[in-house]
Amino acid sequence: MRLFSKNTHTLITSCISTMIFNLYRMKPKGQVAKIGYRWQVLGYSFLLSLLFTVTCTLSTVYAIVDPFSTPNNKFGIHIIQATPDESSPSASLVNSSGGDWGYITFIIESKDRNQGKWQEFFNDLRRRHLIPLVRLATKPINEHWETPYSGEEQAWADFLDNLNWPTKNRYIIVYNEPNHAKEWGNKIDAKSYAETLDKIITAVKNKNGDFFILNGGFDSSAPSKPPLYEDQLIFMKQMDMAVPGIFNRLDGWVSHSYPNPGFVGLPNGFGRSTIRGYVWEMQQLRNLGVTKNLPIFITETGWKHAEGLSYDPSLPAADTVATYYREAFQSAWNASEIVAVTPFLLSYQESPFDHFSFKKVNSPEYYSIFETITSLPKVKGKPAQDTLAKLIKGEVYSSIVAGESYNISLTFQNTGQSIWGDSSAVTLVPIKGGQELGIDTAELPKDKKIEPGQEYTFNLKLKAPLGGAFKVVLNLFEGGKQFDSGPVEFTTEVKSPVILRIKSILGWKKDFSGNYILSVKGPTGESAKNLTLDKNGLSNDLEARYLLPDYSFEFSLEKPFYMRKTLNKKVSAGVNILDFGTLQPDILSALLHPKELWQLLPLSN
Repeated sequence: MRLFSKNTHTLITSCISTMIFNLYRMKPKGQVAKIGYRWQVLGYSFLLSLLFTVTCTLSTVYAIVDPFSTPNNKFGIHIIQATPDESSPSASLVNSSGGDWGYITFIIESKDRNQGKWQEFFNDLRRRHLIPLVRLATKPINEHWETPYSGEEQAWADFLDNLNWPTKNRYIIVYNEPNHAKEWGNKIDAKSYAETLDKIITAVKNKNGDFFILNGGFDSSAPSKPPLYEDQLIFMKQMDMAVPGIFNRLDGWVSHSYPNPGFVGLPNGFGRSTIRGYVWEMQQLRNLGVTKNLPIFITETGWKHAEGLSYDPSLPAADTVATYYREAFQSAWNASEIVAVTPFLLSYQESPFDHFSFKKVNSPEYYSIFETITSLPKVKGKPAQDTLAKLIKGEVYSSIVAGESYNISLTFQNTGQSIWGDSSAVTLVPIKGGQELGIDTAELPKDKKIEPGQEYTFNLKLKAPLGGAFKVVLNLFEGGKQFDSGPVEFTTEVKSPVILRIKSILGWKKDFSGNYILSVKGPTGESAKNLTLDKNGLSNDLEARYLLPDYSFEFSLEKPFYMRKTLNKKVSAGVNILDFGTLQPDILSALLHPKELWQLLPLSN
């Protein structure tokens, strides 16, 4: 929520400050006049203070991460087909020569909001360490892109929020070059674009504060020639008039800093229509009252080269363009405020963009541009990611038996964005209670990687002391940093062992003595034990140290040629009587065993 736009805030503040200044200049000399004068100054000062307090209190704060707060690899590439066929060479290009986590720009059309398809592509980008810059698009009609339908901002917000993004910042580019009629419903309509941008910002931010909103890049070289084109500055002013303060709502700025005219300008050029066009754009934003230092994303730029479907001798050769890219990355695009540069275009095998393509037409090979950019030194990027886990199975038992050893299995699901084991060791560490209970750190095997949605079971060993109650706190670590999810906590108490006293009788029999089998199934696993009952159907007391006090177990008692009997019982420390009642004869199983059959019958007593 924002009470005033920043432009309005600045204007009001300036007016009040001027009033106070003028009052000081006109300070009266009479005693009565001085009293009125003081009240005027106090009144205006109060208004200024109130304005500052209210606007500061009501300004919205979002959860996005400053992309410069962690190591950032600004190298990127623009692609057309969101498939592994393009993401694979993209990773080779931007994550080369010491680089990691470069950027990749691509389009999602409104008719293609297929969550399964795009989640798989996002997973692919996660594995390849590519940060997505997602440009929203409507759908093409004849020779132009249609404008968004009413309420489409909510459809985008729902779709985009349901994806598990590779990084914490979710970069969204809101459409493309709206100062071209063909990009916006075949008309020039700055008001419509500003309102759409405003609605999308609100819709996605209401879903998740991690959305990082970027404008659609403008064509800075477009002339003021309605109804086909509008000058970028005129268009931006019209946007700000339609939605005051719209540019202050952005989290970053997209620039299409192409080397014009004709996409063949030199890399040392300065000015609006050069590869340094972003400098001019930043100045225009300041002139419009934007006070944010918006980080810059050059999502389209690059030179045409002579090679393509047909050779164009009026254009520089690809080898020459390769030297342009080298100089640009080392100079014009080496500015500290630039987050990413994603040249247009990795691969385009048809007109009209074949002369921009890094990949040769009808060939698996690339022009020297690709190798030149590959060879440039890069930063090993490390973007912020949500590293999260959820315990879905297992526990540290709430009661244990003195002196016993236990194997504890805890299964965690990766509910975050990072791949466990991708770059640093992942360990389950006892933060509290480990020393008292002999719990050691458990580590994810170095050859194991756990992607979001997948599970892994850590196995811990626990040795119960002779007595006491203990709080156990465990958390997962990646390298030396705790996971973003909170720790798991348990309380366990050492108790005396469970003692079992078994009781049962046999149908048709008066003497119940003999050998029996007691089977146990429960939280500590399964086991079976031979035991003997006396003629009254009672066992000796059995110390069952493997049972957990205050837990429920399934107990089954069986004897050859008698039907199995099962009961469920919560046991406690000390003596527990398991009364199985009557075991009935299993006549069918004894039919082929005459001697045993005879023993089952009442006459055998």
